[in-house]
Amino acid sequence: MTLKHKKLLTLSEQIADQIRTAVINRDLNPGDKLPSEQELADQFQVSRPTIRDAIKILSASKLIVTKSGAKGGHFVSEINLNDLVSDISDFITLSLSLEGMTIDEVIEVRETVELKACSLAALRRTEADLKNLKACLPSKEVTLSDQHFYEQDFKFHEAIAEATHNRMVITTIKAITLSLTPYFTNMDCPAELKKGLILDLFGIFEAIEQKDSKLAAERMKQHIHHFSNFVNDFSSSSL
Repeated sequence: MTLKHKKLLTLSEQIADQIRTAVINRDLNPGDKLPSEQELADQFQVSRPTIRDAIKILSASKLIVTKSGAKGGHFVSEINLNDLVSDISDFITLSLSLEGMTIDEVIEVRETVELKACSLAALRRTEADLKNLKACLPSKEVTLSDQHFYEQDFKFHEAIAEATHNRMVITTIKAITLSLTPYFTNMDCPAELKKGLILDLFGIFEAIEQKDSKLAAERMKQHIHHFSNFVNDFSSSSL
């Protein structure tokens, strides 16, 4: 029998875990101010440097934010989805740059999430959502630059996410599109393909407008399939 060594937590890590548990259990809520460092030191019967190290651990995970000034101190962070989107996007972008993951892996996740997003958007969309989706559609008549096309395409995908009214879906899709934006900057999209991809978007919009969740998902699958084939062809030609 092989016994696995379990890392022993330092005092600072133990205190950070207790504060983290208090937040999870809602004993501490977003915006709540923590007791002073001296009060925490007295409560846990440790030194102030140990408390400061615990605060550093919590700050690094963005669970605690420190404010200066007369009304400053250590506070439980407010939930900010934009910050979460940025963090996830930065992680994906860095992983792609350092080859920690491949573009194919990102596209696979994108397809999985966006097919479900299309289904939910068709079922849940409001008139305001439809108006937003329509505003994000690229024009069929005007020839778009590659950069403008990618921007409009990503905006449309994000508008679909918004129409799901599911914050986890919105966060995931926005993070993925944000991380893919620099990747596509230098990719020349052939005119005929661009025209076909734009028609895909109009087809997706019509399915969502008709509240046909199955058709919306099928058309999104087709759109992402066209896009992934383009990416694979471009990657092969760049080798």
